[in-house]
Amino acid sequence: MLTAVAAIAGALSIGAWILVSWGSQRRQPWLMAPLALAAVLLLVAGFAAWSFVPALLLAAGTFAELVVGSREPPALRTGDPDAPLSTERWAAAVAAPFRTALAEPWDEVERPQLRRRYRRAFEREWGVVDRASLLATVERLRTELYSGEDTDLHIDFAAATLRGRLDGSAPERLVHLSPDQVARLRAVTGAENNASAVVVAGHRWWRSAQIIRLACGGASLEWLSRVETRHLLLRTAADLQRRYAGWQQLAEAFHVGYLLAYAQRGPGWERTWAALELLAFDPASPWNRLPWDMPLERVPYEGVPSALPQ
Repeated sequence: MLTAVAAIAGALSIGAWILVSWGSQRRQPWLMAPLALAAVLLLVAGFAAWSFVPALLLAAGTFAELVVGSREPPALRTGDPDAPLSTERWAAAVAAPFRTALAEPWDEVERPQLRRRYRRAFEREWGVVDRASLLATVERLRTELYSGEDTDLHIDFAAATLRGRLDGSAPERLVHLSPDQVARLRAVTGAENNASAVVVAGHRWWRSAQIIRLACGGASLEWLSRVETRHLLLRTAADLQRRYAGWQQLAEAFHVGYLLAYAQRGPGWERTWAALELLAFDPASPWNRLPWDMPLERVPYEGVPSALPQ
């Protein structure tokens, strides 16, 4: 009887550990493998009572991974570091700050492990709860990008302020910057140490990253087919590449646009802000490794569902 209970407890602990370790995409949970091996060997050797010890330790470590793993600091991760250049990979790099903030691979378009996070974030930030509301939000963002007026943003280093409009029709916003934010904006814009202010033009197109984020979330939640997802990625990448001269210009626009758009700091704001630093300055970042002017695939118009923006 004791052996049967120990076997069931061990199997449940080992099964939960394998699922959590595989889903987390982290190396640390796999370091608990000796506990799983010890539980099996003790049970096989006839020490059923002692096998409960590594099984319980494994269960506790698995639970800790569920808690701690979700709070892992932002980190640059890639599903396939040696993957060939492609338009989809280039597009995924544009929205890399959102995945890097979660310490998740930035280059995997479909990420089923993030379904719950996507659901919560989309509903909280956009009111997106299903396929229809996702498509409506994508269409609205695209309309705002094409029809709105792009305005300049003014960074006053001396006064530690960021001033500007999200678009031409929106009221002007004033954001007070912390010393860390002032230092980051000075570095990302390349402003001289004696410069008291700088103007960032064409900031609005950083929001293309939000469209790509919605496309990746839609694919992960199975609200978009692979054809629909690919269409959105190709179209957004082609539009963005024509607007900016390089990743550095996107980094400028992303930083100031993100600060201005999220003046009311919500959950995860600091993580995305930290991720932006990694993307802008880490040599391993796709923003520092992928060529901005790489040839992109043409956007296919035939066979694209009519629900998607053309």
